[in-house]
Amino acid sequence: MQIGLVLSGGKSSRMGKDKAAVEIGGSTMLEHSMSLLNSLVLDKVVLSGSADGYPDIFPDKGPVGGIYSAIVNLSLKEGDLVLIIPNDMPLMRSNVLSQLLEQSLNHQCTYIFKRHPMPLCLYISENVLAQCQLLESVKGMSIKQLIEADKVGELAVKDDSVFINVNTPQELEDVIQTLQEMRP
Repeated sequence: MQIGLVLSGGKSSRMGKDKAAVEIGGSTMLEHSMSLLNSLVLDKVVLSGSADGYPDIFPDKGPVGGIYSAIVNLSLKEGDLVLIIPNDMPLMRSNVLSQLLEQSLNHQCTYIFKRHPMPLCLYISENVLAQCQLLESVKGMSIKQLIEADKVGELAVKDDSVFINVNTPQELEDVIQTLQEMRP
């Protein structure tokens, strides 16, 4: 099974308001992320960490908690793939995500872009499932700790701008300015 997952469970404390609902270029950041995943050939696209998505099984465990919740709720098993994107990357493009998906399918392992833990295409393996099981007994787990449980492939980065996260009002202004400059 190939799943698209948008992580939307953050507190948006630096932004001062719900990042998922922030509108940029005519759509919210959440709508943009969902649209990107829906444009790809996936079996299902889901949301984690918000009122409209899967609630975190273990609250306050960060992005890995949201990933784990999706794995459990969807009954994912070894060999399944989860293409994961946060809801705060308004410059991300579907062709970038499709590269991750293609490489993960071809090599049957997790793929990321160098220096960027997100987005990622998580290959569900026995080791990844075992690492997820540790989540209940630890304070937290980073994406790096989760993916390093098994083989990880890395793709070269051609354009760092697509990886920009919008976490603060200033970053939001900067992204809006960048989008305006990109328009013909």
